[in-house]
Amino acid sequence: MKKSFKLKLVAAAILMTSGIAQAAPTQAPVNWFNHDPAEFAVFHSAVGHTFEHEYLFNLGSSVNALATAVTNDFANIFNISGGKVELFKSNGDNDFTNDTSIGSFAFDSTATGGIFNALTSGDYYYQVTGSVVGNYGGGYQMFSNVSPVPEPETYAMLLAGLGLIGFSLRRRQAS
Repeated sequence: MKKSFKLKLVAAAILMTSGIAQAAPTQAPVNWFNHDPAEFAVFHSAVGHTFEHEYLFNLGSSVNALATAVTNDFANIFNISGGKVELFKSNGDNDFTNDTSIGSFAFDSTATGGIFNALTSGDYYYQVTGSVVGNYGGGYQMFSNVSPVPEPETYAMLLAGLGLIGFSLRRRQAS
């Protein structure tokens, strides 16, 4: 009876351990809410997992966005294969399907990025995907910066100012 119980415990422990080793890490979408001028994301995992992460945010006005991502693949210790960042404009259904892709870029141990110009107000998200293939796991870091898009009136004032400067310089040369 005691041997049977111990055997069942050992079998359960083996099943639990193998289940943990095979289970892909799950991560609920991270909500940045209203995108601050700079946002940061980081992820680390054990080896052998694929991942798909979403970073949700809202834009209250038109902005330009710059996103960069990098992984550490030095000596294949903490490496990610097939790293990709894609920006989507959400259609509002919260299931991450049928959304509008704005653009994407691949990343590796060299920091790479994408520039997304003239994003209008609304709900967006970055989707980060890849596979953890390093001998001791892998991870990534991602940064996102937004800056306001100048209004047409700003450009008009700039052109008017340049015109006045040009007019005054021409007038000086004529005198």
